[in-house]
Amino acid sequence: MQLRHIDTALLLLVGLLAIPLSHASESQISGTAERTGQTAGKYIDDATLTTKVKVALLSDNLLSAFAVKVTTDHGIVNLSGEVDKPETIQRAIKLASAVPGVKAINTHLMVKVASFTWNGRLG
Repeated sequence: MQLRHIDTALLLLVGLLAIPLSHASESQISGTAERTGQTAGKYIDDATLTTKVKVALLSDNLLSAFAVKVTTDHGIVNLSGEVDKPETIQRAIKLASAVPGVKAINTHLMVKVASFTWNGRLG
C-alpha cells in the first residue's frame, strides 16, 4: 500500500514539473513563429488561395482537361504539370493572376510533346 502513495506522489511531482515546461515550449514555439513570420493565418490564407486558383482552373473548359498542380507559399502561387500548348500556359497564368490575394505566379508548366513509336519500317 505504501508503494502506491509513493507512485502517486512521484506522478504528481512529475506532472507539476511538466506544466512549466509545456508553457515554456509553447512560448518558444510562438516566439519562433513570430520571428519567422509564420502564423496559422498564413497557412489558412495559402490554402484558401490554392483552392481558389484550383477552382478557377477547373472551371475553365480548356484547363480542366489537364492535371495542373497548384501550391501556394506566402501568396505566391506555383503551377506545375503538363499542358498541350504554350497558349494554355498563358491562360493558366491569366486565370491564377485574377484570383484576389495572389501576389505572384511561378510556373513550372510544360508543353507535353506528343510521343510515338517507330518500328523502323515505312508503309
